[in-house]
Amino acid sequence: MSDNKPILGYWKIRGLAECIRYQLAYSNVSYKEEVYEQGDGPEFSRSSWMDVKFQQGLAFPNLPYFKDGDFSITESGAIHRYCARKWCPELLNLDDPEMYAKAEMLWGVVADVKGFVTMQCYIGDGCKEQLTEKVIPKLELLAKAAHENQYIADNKLCCADFAFVELVELVDFISNGKVFEIYPALKDYRDRIFELPTLKEYLTKRADLPFNNKVAKINNVDKANI
Repeated sequence: MSDNKPILGYWKIRGLAECIRYQLAYSNVSYKEEVYEQGDGPEFSRSSWMDVKFQQGLAFPNLPYFKDGDFSITESGAIHRYCARKWCPELLNLDDPEMYAKAEMLWGVVADVKGFVTMQCYIGDGCKEQLTEKVIPKLELLAKAAHENQYIADNKLCCADFAFVELVELVDFISNGKVFEIYPALKDYRDRIFELPTLKEYLTKRADLPFNNKVAKINNVDKANI
């Protein structure tokens, strides 16, 4: 029954949740969402979340969160791993210690770059061209990995791929496609991931959400194209 579906809670943006949505789609997991919307400026109130933050039964209240029956968890990496272990364990490569470690390493690298790019979207001057110049060099080694392998860590899909392909999407948006001119392997990689059948289906019907929240200087809900 639909009431038994797990729940993903997050802001009304792509942010840290889109890569979780990718993984759930790939794993054929049906779920519901609890969506929080930041208020308009100049206050940019977060009360939609803050007013209920400590009423969710979460041990460490935060967004995103994931509720599966009586179990609930926060922190995006933990959510990815939990969902993989339960519904698609091959994404963790637990039977191959070297592959597992390599995937975890690359996931850390992707998270660092994603954190940098996202932060600049919020605290920077809103200039996409200047941010592009800062970001492009940070993708050099990741582009090399995408060129040498079918997926980010090797020739087996892993959780890190869902995080990486969303990073590629974000940088493509910021750079107006320049990232693909410099690193064509990243476009090939993005296209490979998005051709996975269940992901391809998800992409045809997903909500048109901005990458960032309303307070961001780049690609917030009021600046859909900047």
